[in-house]
Formats: sequence, C-alpha cells, structure tokens
Amino acid sequence: MRPAALRRRLTWCATCATLAFVSACSSTPDKITLLPDPDGTVGSVIVRSGNKTQVIDKAYATAEVAKGGAIEQTATTPANVEARYGEVLAAQPPRPKTYTINFLFDSATELAPQSNATVQQLKAALATWPAPHLTVVGHTDLAGSQEYDDKLSMQRAQTVAKFLVKAGIPAKEIETAGRGKREPLVHTADGVPNQMNRRVVITIQ
Repeated sequence: MRPAALRRRLTWCATCATLAFVSACSSTPDKITLLPDPDGTVGSVIVRSGNKTQVIDKAYATAEVAKGGAIEQTATTPANVEARYGEVLAAQPPRPKTYTINFLFDSATELAPQSNATVQQLKAALATWPAPHLTVVGHTDLAGSQEYDDKLSMQRAQTVAKFLVKAGIPAKEIETAGRGKREPLVHTADGVPNQMNRRVVITIQ
C-alpha cells in the first residue's frame, strides 16, 4: 500500500461486472478509470458530483472530479494503467470461474464423455488458484419426479465435492446444493430427458 495520504481501491460496477479504479488523495482530484472485462467487453460507470453526472463507458476512460465538483473526462492507455496500478492488479484475487460437468442419464456418478475435458480444465485452474472457495450445484433434466430429481441432483453435487476433496480442496471450502429440475439449461416439457440439463455447475471464487 502507498502512504496514508493516497488511497487506491479497486471497485466493481455491480450492474456490469466491470472493473474501475478509484483514486483519492487529499491534494489531488478523485479519478475513476474504467477497465475492460477479460473478454474485451466494457460496461459503464456513472460518476456523480453534486448535481453533475458523467457516464464513462469506454475502456480506459477516466473521469476526474475536481475540488470544485466539476467532472472532466479523459482517456488513458493500458500501459499507463499498468504503470500506475500494476501492484494492485497483481494483488487482486482471480475473478470467479464457472465449470459445467454433465452426467449420464439417471446417474449420480457417471460423467458424460464430453465432460472429461472440463474436468482437466478444472484441475488446471485449481492447481494455481489461491485459497479457492467452491460452490457446487447439481441439476437434473425434467425426466423424473420433483422428489426424485431433488435427491439425484444433490447426489451429483456430492460426487463432484468428493472429487474436489481428493484434488486437495478442504471440505469446509466446498458448498453443495441440489436444484433438481427447477433450473434447466434447456427448457423442455416435463418428463423429457435432455443431456445438457443433467449437470453440476462448479463456481470457483
């Protein structure tokens, strides 16, 4: 951290999942710099000062709030952001990642063949993730009854949780839940089986 006179914090725009840096200093204006998402998309941030409002919605745009309350919008570059905020960027935790593992029909233990590659990707992510916390949510298709699917979805989540524990994740860092057929990925009529809906969704954060 820099001296107490200078405070830098990393802010998430809750409605757009976009990063913005907010710099505040006792002797300089407030500055808000908007960063793009990893895929290059850009959200927006509304900056208000008194009765003045500015929207910044371009990557690396900066809104500067002067002592008098005026808002001035300028542009910076990725190199300037790295030079100014490199230490903060390096220290921030990874963004949450989600992985989906599919299961065979009516099974809580047998994975669909296409899930093997996802399992390897998940293992690679866990190997480098600092202090991961995982949420594991099981789902079913709409082929069974509500009661049966609730039980099956939870069993699928528990199967994945056991795998994660074997991979070295402490059990206390894993939350499991079963949603049955309440949240299908592919909407079908009740009673219709669908491979995409037989899944467990793992979120690492």
